Amino acid sequence: MQLVEVLNRFSWGLLQDWVYFVGVFLTLGLNFAPLRLILYSLRNLWISLIKPQLLIKESNDSKEGETNAWNAFMVTLGGTLGAGNLAGTALAISLGGPGALAWMWVISLIGMSLKFSETFLAVQFRQIKVDGTILAGPMQTIRRGLHQRWHWLGTVFAIGTLIAEFSSGNGVQVQQLASAMAEFGTPRLITGLIIASLTWFFISGGLRRVARVSGVLVPVMTLGYAIGMGTLLLIHHQELPQALRLILDEAFHPKSITGASLGLTIGQAVRTSVFSTEMGRGTTAIIQATSRPADPMLQGGISMLQNLIDTSICSATGLVVICSGAYANNIQSFDVLNSAMAWMHPGATWLTDLATVLFSFTTILTASIYGERCLVFLVGTNVRSTYRWIWCAALIVFAPIRSDELWSVSDMLQGLEILPNLLVLLMLSPLLFQSVAKRELALQHHQNLS
Repeated sequence: MQLVEVLNRFSWGLLQDWVYFVGVFLTLGLNFAPLRLILYSLRNLWISLIKPQLLIKESNDSKEGETNAWNAFMVTLGGTLGAGNLAGTALAISLGGPGALAWMWVISLIGMSLKFSETFLAVQFRQIKVDGTILAGPMQTIRRGLHQRWHWLGTVFAIGTLIAEFSSGNGVQVQQLASAMAEFGTPRLITGLIIASLTWFFISGGLRRVARVSGVLVPVMTLGYAIGMGTLLLIHHQELPQALRLILDEAFHPKSITGASLGLTIGQAVRTSVFSTEMGRGTTAIIQATSRPADPMLQGGISMLQNLIDTSICSATGLVVICSGAYANNIQSFDVLNSAMAWMHPGATWLTDLATVLFSFTTILTASIYGERCLVFLVGTNVRSTYRWIWCAALIVFAPIRSDELWSVSDMLQGLEILPNLLVLLMLSPLLFQSVAKRELALQHHQNLS
């Protein structure tokens, strides 16, 4: 595994620069449109929950889609709320110091332009299949938006995503879930069998069934975790001012107690942000772009809101770790979060154990859809049933394994998704900037009339 670590450090030494370079480029090229559209997007997300038909009626774009914007958002949010928001955040702080949390805030805001752009283009270039399903995402954007000589990039993205989802969306998640269930006395293999059975029940109904359960489960578990962590932080509110000062101080002047340089701090922030929000990976667009209506501005705006929610969850987790001081104990494993929770309140580890179970399970469901759509792109729709059986079988295989090394493998494989996605964003940026500008003018005209 030393070779994996070397390759991982090398690839991310390049990737982290590309992620925030392209993020800044898009933010400036879009004239900060994603940030200016936050209130507009929040309104659309709310309407998609209470009156989805009104949102469809207001749009002049295609009304066809596999689900509504709210459920699609919750499926993708369930995919980003996984082990990366919990143990991944704790590990990033233990390696990069408290300053990593401040850089995660900055990178998350920049990353909103990535999420917005990925989804905007995915909606523009999506394709409705004969069976009524919609194929969208970077691989489809490459195929329909770029010259034929670049189509191989779409194949690279699809293969990379398929492999990466089996690693990060399947293996990593079920391992963390099995570890959490072990705290409640459930054998890891039994956990694997139960999760595989539940996963089969939901994914056998396709995106529509996964969307229905996510539309209810994801907001409940997200709000529950936020209330739980918020309560713990209120109990230790006297520690918060010092924690915030430490975060800001070490963002630019990392201290020797963590052994972190500024480059390491920023690098950990980028990696955790990519893993927890999926910005730059392009995977979120695969599902969000299948929803109705097919309005690129609307769907892109809703998609980018995930960064705000994901970063809030990471911030709550990070503040608990920093307030407790557990990050400074040289714990180079995911036990740092349990140590922090035990310090906050005796027996509080049940909260993160339960969150790990729920967050990981929804990530497994979402990741299965990502992988399936990429496989359909590569070989067609006839492999869906076989793929779903293999996905569930992999959960049973990975659950009993106890290994942190799969995280390194997952990190390395993400490069096969990120690089093609960033390249297509750069190559289609002139079209993107022009299309967004036109949409904004039309939106302003509509708002003036109303």
